[in-house]
Amino acid sequence: MKLIVKPKTKKQEKAVKAFLDNLNVEFTIAEEEAAVYKTILKKQKTKKEKQILDGLSQSVEFAKKFTKGKVKAKSINQLLNEL
Repeated sequence: MKLIVKPKTKKQEKAVKAFLDNLNVEFTIAEEEAAVYKTILKKQKTKKEKQILDGLSQSVEFAKKFTKGKVKAKSINQLLNEL
């Protein structure tokens, strides 16, 4: 028969060991193996992805400034002229 005990602290571990020793019960201490963590390498962003992210960040900054009233929106004619 096997009984697995997982104490949370060193104090609990010592108490369990002392209890089993007092009852003359044979026991072994099994050490847990360390978890294996895999790290994923980040791939480089392409030029197109960088352009999209840059445009998105500029849009977000403009929206923040617009809500604070620091920037006025452009008219449709100004936008068309810039394109």
